[in-house]
Amino acid sequence: MNRDIPQHIAFIVDGNRRWAKERGLPVWEGHMQGMETMERVLDWCDKAGVKYVTTYLFSTENWGRGEQELNYLFGDIFTKAFKEKFPRLIEQNIRFNIFGEIDRFPESMRRGLINLVEKTRANTGLVWNACLNYGGRAELVRAVQQIIKSQMPSEQITKQTIADNLYSAGIPDPDLIIRTSGEQRLSGFLLWQGSYAELYFPEVYFPAFTKADLEQALQWYADRDRRYGK
Repeated sequence: MNRDIPQHIAFIVDGNRRWAKERGLPVWEGHMQGMETMERVLDWCDKAGVKYVTTYLFSTENWGRGEQELNYLFGDIFTKAFKEKFPRLIEQNIRFNIFGEIDRFPESMRRGLINLVEKTRANTGLVWNACLNYGGRAELVRAVQQIIKSQMPSEQITKQTIADNLYSAGIPDPDLIIRTSGEQRLSGFLLWQGSYAELYFPEVYFPAFTKADLEQALQWYADRDRRYGK
């Protein structure tokens, strides 16, 4: 059956901690399972014909979490995943990008991220944008600062100027934003880029997100009448 497949899907990865707590598991188990699910989601999207996937993994507000949880995230979860698991992206022809300021992360994690970006730069398949230490407002502030630094005359600044100074420069805006867990808010995710995205809120925690859940989201999207404000 032919249907309209979104070129770009963005995920707000939500519900890892609640998934773990409801099962009597430590929080880090939820994050670990979330990364396992992420790997599967990338494969499902690729096979469905999606060209770009953006995932909200760690926001600028997440620094307020407990020190123990952050240590697990940066050590056992993110660093391990990007060093050991996701290098297989090279074999899958997936190109990896980072949206966010990663300077604050531990050095070993930064090295793993930068290494993955460099090693997949020439890949021509699915593009995966990982949002790490990302916030939509912070991204817009950064864009404005870069424009000011360029000394561009104010009368020459356009919407395209701003778009060109975002992390997502050169990447199509998302067609579909999926936030798992049932929460119905964007939490500062892709505030500029998501202006005309369809918003889908499945009531399933991200670690439990299945291929059937993605198929349901794709069908829901295909049934939408996208008017872009017209």
